[in-house]
Amino acid sequence: RSERKNTRLDQLQRSLGWRNHYSQSCEYPVSVLDVRFNVCQVQRGEVENTYGTGATVWPASMVLTKYLEKTLCRGERNKRVVDLGAGTGVTSIAAALLLSSSSIVCTDGCDMVVQLAKKNVERLASACLSNGSCWIINQNEIKVQTYQWGDGSLGDIAFDIVLISDCVLPKLYPISPLVDAIDELSGPETITYMSYEQRYYPDFDPREKFFQLANAKNLYVRVVPREEQHHIYSLEDIEIWEVKRKVK
Repeated sequence: RSERKNTRLDQLQRSLGWRNHYSQSCEYPVSVLDVRFNVCQVQRGEVENTYGTGATVWPASMVLTKYLEKTLCRGERNKRVVDLGAGTGVTSIAAALLLSSSSIVCTDGCDMVVQLAKKNVERLASACLSNGSCWIINQNEIKVQTYQWGDGSLGDIAFDIVLISDCVLPKLYPISPLVDAIDELSGPETITYMSYEQRYYPDFDPREKFFQLANAKNLYVRVVPREEQHHIYSLEDIEIWEVKRKVK
């Protein structure tokens, strides 16, 4: 019992160590497998009402990134991936470093944030295509564009993987359009990987609301146990969800 307690305390210490360490920095260092890179952040974007909440690497983004590092098969090929509310683009970049011969669409609803994501993607890219909106990273094509949830601009072909980090924020964004977007972009075999940070909202429980809306769209939400997550990059107030179509 004492040994388990010590292990728990050690994990808590390490988690707290990274959580806010780079939150006020202009650069956020990230490692995915054996690749190290820096993500450019813009401070005060939310306060100054310029970039909104998307210009920094939030803890939930790192929790999701490190879960993808454990979960996605390294070098898995021919996947279609879309990242919703991608912000700095860190989870899109992680997908590009983990997969091979795949296409990734990195999206955000704020044009200024899209430009920031482009800057971060371009840093790691080996080639640029399509006049500065599409790049090659690790033999994967990664496109960065504006997308409003559910607007239909991503076409009618289902994606294999949908990524969503810390976007269940009813104080800022309605939950229903996000669930509509997941439904619109998902086929029978699609899996959505999401990170959710628990925050108080006075009108309803955001977690419960998301689950209800997902269920109405015939989507099943699995809450990933912490023991399946990264041993350092996991936190008690941040959950990982896997969303799939229910089997009829």
